[in-house]
Amino acid sequence: MSKVRSVSSKYRNPVIYAKELNDEMVRDSLTRKQLAERHGVSSDRITQWLCLLKLPQEKRKEIEALGDYWKRQVITERVLRKQRRSNDP
Repeated sequence: MSKVRSVSSKYRNPVIYAKELNDEMVRDSLTRKQLAERHGVSSDRITQWLCLLKLPQEKRKEIEALGDYWKRQVITERVLRKQRRSNDP
């Protein structure tokens, strides 16, 4: 059975969400595995989100400026990960 989003679903800004996850991990002294268990996802998924924080600062600020809780998905985490990889040495 696939998940179906309701029309009233809100999309999170992936950079803001990644910052919240990182803050929670630091605040509560959690490992990535513990954070993943708390949120019901894999530790690999947590790593993917946290890697967004390695984007260049200018790009992070640009994405954060788009705000949070979008009515439609403005930019995807996957697109941002590709941008990060293209900036790696």
